[in-house]
Amino acid sequence: MAALFKDSPEYEARKKVPFSPPAITIKDVHAAVPKHLFKRSTEKCLYYVGRHVAVSFAFYLCATRIDSTVLRIASQHDLGSRAVSALRYAFWALYWFWQSVAFTGLWTLGHECGHDALAPSALLNAVLGLGLHTFVLTPYYAWRATHRSHHKGTNNLDRDETYHPQTREELNLPPEHVATPMDYKELIEETPLYTLWKMVIRQFLGFQLYLIHNRKGNPKYPPWTSHYKPSSLLFRPEDRPYIILSDAAMAVMICLLSFWIHSTSWNNVWRLYVVPWLWAHNW
Repeated sequence: MAALFKDSPEYEARKKVPFSPPAITIKDVHAAVPKHLFKRSTEKCLYYVGRHVAVSFAFYLCATRIDSTVLRIASQHDLGSRAVSALRYAFWALYWFWQSVAFTGLWTLGHECGHDALAPSALLNAVLGLGLHTFVLTPYYAWRATHRSHHKGTNNLDRDETYHPQTREELNLPPEHVATPMDYKELIEETPLYTLWKMVIRQFLGFQLYLIHNRKGNPKYPPWTSHYKPSSLLFRPEDRPYIILSDAAMAVMICLLSFWIHSTSWNNVWRLYVVPWLWAHNW
């Protein structure tokens, strides 16, 4: 039983050898990839985007019929109120799961546009990326700018835009060479409820909080540094007109969602859009 909690022999062996980064360059990686895989196609690009949008729209159409379908099944099989509620929640949970996956796909396609990797045309990448990311409430040009900076300094504690682990000093831990297992007591004895709460916040709201006020972003920026502020230190001066364009697109999307809520109800928009949108952040 104790063996289940031990590190693998391979990992133990690696710990005994000083780590040295591999001497592989980006040029080496490119050379290893077949050349035809670098070719972008406008036709394939539009096909995949169109197909994914169609799948997401099909999920939406199915969801608009959930309540009427449940009532029809209930009348045909003379189901009780509890069975009807359980069936309704089961159908909605199924929709929320798959639509969240579809929304993640839309975001990922927009991500590829941000790398100019989806279409051979820079303009087409910009139009598709702005549309796809705005639909899932992500400021396309603002995120594109900081995400490219992230790739230039990935895992560098000074230059990376995201993924900054807390230091021993921030965790109030003593230097590693004098630390004992008891020094980690407070870190590993968090209550399950507290840990669950932190996971929910990070998995469902963490990305939006990062965009709004740089939560968990690079601490070199002032407090409340935002992806929505054109003058933010996150961006170069030449980026600012594009940040304004992203903000304008986001404002249009929020207006459309507000009109949808006004025309139907908050409960309708919550079930059809907001819940799968939140769940997509987890993926």
